[in-house]
Amino acid sequence: MDIGKSRAHSAIDNAIQMAPEPLPEQGSMLGVAEPAPSGPIRVALYIDADNQSPQTASALVDLLCAGLGARIVHTTIAGNSDGKVSAGWSAALREQIPALPINMIVVPCRKDAADAALILALGADLADHLRLGTRVVLVSRDALLLAAAERARAAGCRIYVAYSDSGSLTARDPGLTTFLLPALPASGAQAEKPPLVTIVPKVPAELSAPKAEVAKVIAQVRGMCKQQPGGGYSATDVGQALAKIGYKTPAERKRVIATFPGLRERGSHPHKLLVF
Repeated sequence: MDIGKSRAHSAIDNAIQMAPEPLPEQGSMLGVAEPAPSGPIRVALYIDADNQSPQTASALVDLLCAGLGARIVHTTIAGNSDGKVSAGWSAALREQIPALPINMIVVPCRKDAADAALILALGADLADHLRLGTRVVLVSRDALLLAAAERARAAGCRIYVAYSDSGSLTARDPGLTTFLLPALPASGAQAEKPPLVTIVPKVPAELSAPKAEVAKVIAQVRGMCKQQPGGGYSATDVGQALAKIGYKTPAERKRVIATFPGLRERGSHPHKLLVF
């Protein structure tokens, strides 16, 4: 066994031992675990933000939720102290699932720091995943994390790997099911940073909703969201409010937001404000 894989195995074993709830005995794992709740398959995401771009978030959610009928119940994101890619992942996921619980772990800019944080988080959560029948999807191409996933699978966890397609060679474990997401544009993995203030283009009259309907939606959103200092409302709060009103998909929410008169965007994710 190589040194990297041995380190990953040791790390996940130590994380499991540090967890507050002991795991059932391996030989009686299936007999002791509680029955999984009925309904959609529960999925927990563990995302290596330093390894995978948030541009893959939409394809990932579509695959798991629309394609496989699963329900993402929790997400852990680990990334370096710059924080931009982690915030990008959080914003991209919340655009798809506004109420998604997300645990963001910020680590120093050191080699394997994000990997170590994810391994510790997975080890701490593993007992609950086994008890509740939660599937785990590890979003990374990193060989160290794949080795940790192999160890978690040996402990009884139903764990899968997902990453975007590319020309780079990747260490693959034949024992781990891998979801290959669409390749990213050749221009690079990270989306261009938006300007601090953006004027939203006016929607053509033939595509606009009736003024009375728009005014009603605006009043509902304002009543459900807290106005921020200096004016404007959190883009995340606005998205969640619209979802509760009945605009279930990101496309529907974008369409109705674009009809808000005098709409301006201020700041960037995850602190983006909508002024209307």
